[in-house]
Amino acid sequence: MRMPKRFKHLYTYLHKCFGKSLRSIRGLPFRKGAVIAGTYKIVEKLGAGSFGVAYLARKTDSGQQVVLKRVSPVRGGKERAEYIFGQETAMLRQLRHPDIPAFYEAFRWRGEFCFAMEYVRGSSLDALLFREDKAFSEKEALLLVRRLLGLAGMLHAQGIVHRDFSIANVLLDGDRVKLIDFGLARAVDSGGSASDSPHGKHLSRWDMDVDDDDPSEKKFRRAVHVTSDFYAAGHLLLFLLYSTYSTDDESAAKGAGLSWEKELLLHPGTKKLLRRLLLTEQPYERADEIQSEIDGILAELEG
Repeated sequence: MRMPKRFKHLYTYLHKCFGKSLRSIRGLPFRKGAVIAGTYKIVEKLGAGSFGVAYLARKTDSGQQVVLKRVSPVRGGKERAEYIFGQETAMLRQLRHPDIPAFYEAFRWRGEFCFAMEYVRGSSLDALLFREDKAFSEKEALLLVRRLLGLAGMLHAQGIVHRDFSIANVLLDGDRVKLIDFGLARAVDSGGSASDSPHGKHLSRWDMDVDDDDPSEKKFRRAVHVTSDFYAAGHLLLFLLYSTYSTDDESAAKGAGLSWEKELLLHPGTKKLLRRLLLTEQPYERADEIQSEIDGILAELEG
């Protein structure tokens, strides 16, 4: 007997409602104290972005602290989640460096894409600048970015571009600069451009993560090329330099709304460095080239 049309519509409606409810439940955050995959007990939420959520967790058998990341992008659904999950875990598996989180394991739990990695100690530049009001002198800012570029050079030499050198993803632990969140990292060739290697996959439509009407800044940051890391490093350097800028004095008040070149009192070499990092002058091609420029500026600042 055929199902009456009205019941067929009701069944379709209820099926859609059930699907939405199930997706909503799956999208709920992991609760504090919840045990994931029988191994990781959630301690607290560390942060969330457009690609997923990171939690501080402890292993139930050893008490070891780890970061548990659940990949759940805002757009793209399961297909995009699986792609991002595969890219990030592949990058972390490849890397071995004390200032980059070590990869532990990847797994699926109740349909969610999850992986565990090392809990890297340190304070994010975001927290230092906006919660602790830490100020960085020009010399301190240049030294920090020089160390970050050391990590960039190591990544580029291994055919990886990070594409997300943000103040939230750079940690400071004493004098050590650490880098986290490889969700946007992609493979590049020896010339620093987009590549199929080292993971044997062609670039996906998810890789650029930009629309035609997005601002140029986002397009520069998301380019699958080494210049995207240098561009982001330039913006990060500006954040650090502005930490000592004051709008209280008369000269700053008169210059309100001016460009950073007019607002910040910087060594001429630092200004040229920033212009090249921000792609308004001839861009840099290698991280060690930028480090050499910084060394020259620091020598003059200390002289």
